[in-house]
Amino acid sequence: MPMNTVIRDRRKNLGLTQEQVADYLGVSAPAVNKWEKGASSPDVSLLPALARLLEVDLNTLFCFQDGLSEQEISAFSSAVGKEIKKNGMESGFQMCVDKIQEYPNCSGLIHTAALVVEGALLLSGLTSEEKGKYEKTILSWYDRVANSGEEPYRTRAAYMLASKYILREEYKKAQEMLDLLPEADALDKKKLQADLYIRQNKLEEAGKILERKLVMALNELQVYLMNLVEVAFREGREEDASKLAEAAKTSAKLFGLSDYNANLVPFQLATAKKDVPGSLSLIRTILTATLVPWDTRKIPLYHHISDTWSQAPVSSLVLAPLLSDLEHNPKYEYLKDDPEFLRILKEFRAKC
Repeated sequence: MPMNTVIRDRRKNLGLTQEQVADYLGVSAPAVNKWEKGASSPDVSLLPALARLLEVDLNTLFCFQDGLSEQEISAFSSAVGKEIKKNGMESGFQMCVDKIQEYPNCSGLIHTAALVVEGALLLSGLTSEEKGKYEKTILSWYDRVANSGEEPYRTRAAYMLASKYILREEYKKAQEMLDLLPEADALDKKKLQADLYIRQNKLEEAGKILERKLVMALNELQVYLMNLVEVAFREGREEDASKLAEAAKTSAKLFGLSDYNANLVPFQLATAKKDVPGSLSLIRTILTATLVPWDTRKIPLYHHISDTWSQAPVSSLVLAPLLSDLEHNPKYEYLKDDPEFLRILKEFRAKC
């Protein structure tokens, strides 16, 4: 937050007019107006008195401890990732805690720290109990950002909190966060940019934009189908739920998504039904799929992004967390003592 914004916001919060600030400092009201617009800055000799009037310290007035640039936040994020990889979750987490104490009003930093630590937790293989300490702090970080008023981080944090509160069955809090979110904007800048590139015959650039948007849309479609499967099943429409799960699998295959993505919705339904044979078959398919790369070079739909999206097997990233979730998540309790389930876990642990 730049100095002009600090002056303006603190003045308003204290209920002062520009004229009152001017009288206190012995300057003109138009001078104060220029400070708040960023057209000029207070004379150095006025800064101590201005800080006292606004009830802030000079560090806050100069924004020394207010924010970091996007480049600084990005560099810090990379450093935390490397620290976690080298010295473990606790060490990287403490880096974030220390940095946030240094810059307590930097919404971008706090939001990024929450994302980095949460992402590392997902891949950590830690038990739910071990994750508890970190998840509590992550929740508090998102809450601080959601109430900061600083866009776009406020909206992003509110969205994350709404998702988390829904999972925690704290529905009142979830609705409060949803009420903070703006309605979806029907305007699509990237689609318009692709249209422009096509008209300019910049087909490579247009292809990359459209293919990336296609992948995002397909992932969104899978989420919608997953939610509709849950709705149908809980309404007692098991046949409809099965058709929706099959539609998710068929569409994923049709558009060249991996076997991992294609079988997630059917597995959700098998779990809801506590279908042991079906669950075991799908678990093996999903775990096997993590060992196989999603090679977009063989899929015409992703011609322009094949070099970026083709990747090595993701087993090193997701296999261990998947196995940990299967072993510890209460929703798989119905499989816990099944000999085949235990064999699958042992078999794939050896491949981590």
